[in-house]
Amino acid sequence: MLDIERRRFGLMCTSPADVTERMKGATTLYYEWLIKRRKVADVVSENPTLTDLWPEGKDRDHLYGRPLAFYEQLQNLNLAAAWSKVKVPTLVLHGQYDWIMSRDDHELIAQYVNANSPGAARFVKVPEMGHTLQSYTNWADAFANKSSGLNQNGARLIIDWLKDQEHAR
Repeated sequence: MLDIERRRFGLMCTSPADVTERMKGATTLYYEWLIKRRKVADVVSENPTLTDLWPEGKDRDHLYGRPLAFYEQLQNLNLAAAWSKVKVPTLVLHGQYDWIMSRDDHELIAQYVNANSPGAARFVKVPEMGHTLQSYTNWADAFANKSSGLNQNGARLIIDWLKDQEHAR
């Protein structure tokens, strides 16, 4: 979550110094919420300097369009351990304009799967694609969710990969 916030603050056209200062607050906010399991509303009300850091404004029940329970449940998972158990063919796509997850996150997934079953995972960076398979022409449009529709290259990669899996059976 902190990686997402760092990218978000940078895409908000803040200076590197401001990003660093905001990250101090974001670290406090996420630690209190996800590690200490406190309510976001309580954390923010006790420390008003954190108010402007919350991406959803006054909505303290959602984050990036999902209920807070999603992130609380995600916090309890060990995703590296889960991916380390996968031994089946896996297509891992990372969009050029994905500001939610980094390329490193996706490459690690492929590495974990390939450690179990060499060659099972395939990592592909998809030009002009964002986090949700949408097309974007630049980072600003991706951040503002100004999509030009489904990324056809990403869709074609998925379809071709699925066909390859069908033929391999």
